[in-house]
Formats: sequence, structure tokens, C-alpha cells
Amino acid sequence: MSLSFFHFILSLPDNANFMIMRLKNEAKRIIGDYPSMNARAHITINNYPRKPLYINEQGFTMFERRLKLLPPIVFEIDGFDCFNEENNYNKTIYAKLKSSDQNKYWFKLLWKIVGKGSDTPHITIARNITPEQFNRLWPHFQKREMHEKFIVSRFTILRNRPAFEESRAVIYREFEFQGSQNASTMPDNMGLTQSFKNYPSINQQISLF
Repeated sequence: MSLSFFHFILSLPDNANFMIMRLKNEAKRIIGDYPSMNARAHITINNYPRKPLYINEQGFTMFERRLKLLPPIVFEIDGFDCFNEENNYNKTIYAKLKSSDQNKYWFKLLWKIVGKGSDTPHITIARNITPEQFNRLWPHFQKREMHEKFIVSRFTILRNRPAFEESRAVIYREFEFQGSQNASTMPDNMGLTQSFKNYPSINQQISLF
């Protein structure tokens, strides 16, 4: 039986990915090789543990209609931040996303469909680096300003099968956001809210955990 690990992400457009890759290459010149240095830029939404493939397929099909109700959304990079835990693990530097009422509402609707992962949606620059690497790299980003806007129009499911020699995650399914551009501008948008109620959430139908 095929057991897979799935990653739910928001795919970034090519221009935003190119910009982040330049930052990753800059980080590599400063600290050398590190995890995630070759990964395409994205915003992680959630991760699902290994389950039989047919179970995941049922669940993914159930929320496809709801995902398509969401509109494409504009994000803006607003400088940089980090996760700097007390221990020697999970030190991560990332591009920070500017918060707005519109984006908060959009994420709220998305999380109702696919579940909530991180409380801080972000774009990773350098993930799981050592304390020594972090101490060298963070000063280069700490006070650096960056303000770039981009549009996210796709939700992507990546599939990873760690038991196989080639364990790199590959695109498994993608969904386009097809809702009205004005659908998420107001938290009291009753039309969009009612449309979501017409489709049961994934957790009401099938458990992916």
C-alpha cells in the first residue's frame, strides 16, 4: 500500500520565486550549503502525515470546489523575520508577509477548508540552519527593507514518499483560485460565506490524520 506525506502550499508566481531564489543564493554565499536552499519559494499552509493514497484522494476531491470559490490574493513582502528557538534546531530566516484585514479574512477561509498550520504565514529563505549559520546570516537580513507585491492564484499539494530513494517532493495536484476579485475585501461578505456553507469542510467528511 502506498503511503505518502503531503505538503499543502501556496505557489508563488515566477517573478516572486526568482526574487526569493536570489536571496537564497546570497545566503549560500555567506553560510554555505543549508536545507531548503534549492526549494522553490512558497507559503506553507499545512502538512499531512502518511496515509493510504486512496484516503487522501477522497479528501482532496472533497475540498476542490471550496478552494475554487476563493479569489486570487495579493500579498506584500514586508522585510524579514526569524524563528530563533532556544535549542539548536529550527532556526529559520524568512521573508515576512504584510498583514491586512483582507488577507487575514482570506487565510481564515482557506484554513477552514484545508486546516491551519503555522500561525505566521511566511516565505522561507533559510530553514533549519545551525546557530553558527544563523548568527552569521541574520545580521544581513535583520534590518533589511524589502517591499514587493505579488499575486497568489494557485493552491498546490506536494507529495513526498520518504521510503523511496528519490524522496524529493513533487507536485501531486493543483487548484486555481477562481473566485471574484472582490470576494474577500470585506469580512461580512455574506455571498462568499454562504457559498462556503454549501460545501462541508474536509474534516466533516473524512479524516486525513
